[in-house]
Amino acid sequence: MKVWRYLRRASSGFWFLFSGDVWTGPFLLHYRDAAAPPEPPAPPLSHTWSSKGIMRDRLGDLQLFLPQSPEEAQPPELYTFQGEEDMEQIYKEAQLMQKEIQMLKLDVKRLGKQNTRFLTSVRRISSIKRDSSALGRDIKARGEAVYARLERLGRRSEELEEEHGAASAAARMARSQRVYLTKAFHEAMCEYNRAEMLQRENCKTRIQRQAEIVGREVSREQIEEMIETGKCGLFSDDLLLEGRGARSALAEIENRHKELLELEGRIRDIRELFLQMALLVEEQGCMLDNIQANVGQARDYTATASDQIRKAVRYKKSNPCKKIFCCCFPCCR
Repeated sequence: MKVWRYLRRASSGFWFLFSGDVWTGPFLLHYRDAAAPPEPPAPPLSHTWSSKGIMRDRLGDLQLFLPQSPEEAQPPELYTFQGEEDMEQIYKEAQLMQKEIQMLKLDVKRLGKQNTRFLTSVRRISSIKRDSSALGRDIKARGEAVYARLERLGRRSEELEEEHGAASAAARMARSQRVYLTKAFHEAMCEYNRAEMLQRENCKTRIQRQAEIVGREVSREQIEEMIETGKCGLFSDDLLLEGRGARSALAEIENRHKELLELEGRIRDIRELFLQMALLVEEQGCMLDNIQANVGQARDYTATASDQIRKAVRYKKSNPCKKIFCCCFPCCR
């Protein structure tokens, strides 16, 4: 059984009948099986469009008729990459160590300024010496703390290599951060060593000046001997102490001798840290060389890419098609 129905009237005033793809007469009909379920009625326009003519959001109504699988009904899960928490901890630890190294460098700069004022300042030498001693103690404590953190970071790097492999992101990040921080710490300690050696030379120069005041020629070898023996009787022998200037000069020499002994004591205290630092740098030497080589290659590649980009821009400007187009259409230049 087939159902026939009329569609609409054409603009010419005739009714057309259509059956399938065949024109059957002055009427246009189409048919469907009577057993087929009826089509759902279209929603009224008042539900889709508001009174002001603005289209409403009917996505919620559409989703009510869509079947949902049990997997889609579950809330989405948050995916975390392997070793992400370890990388976050390493990054925070590296930031703290970098701040400590920056503070260490600032203390070394202050110590260098104190040593420079040792020969030119009009302040009392005792106050300058007190400030230098305090800075030396702070540098030693801060350096030992940074070295201990570097050792912990090295052990953590080995643990990450065993857990996730040497090629994992967390292990590579730990290695690179340790190498970078080791290099920065080594530079800071070398600056401290140079500052202490400069102070040592300043003390020797001061002793030579005071010895010349009392009429005594003193060589650097004699001063080194005095430092090793810990006695300054070398300057009191055959020295006339009748004048006030000679007595003050001898007192100044004794003070500088004490300063040298204290300086040698600070250097001996931090000598162990320097030895540990030397072993650490020797251990990381090959890795430092590789990083430096990679940085050099990256710099060369960057320079080559910059040249290629400049050539591309020049070729683009000298494109003949573009020149012809600009000549034909001057307004598009």
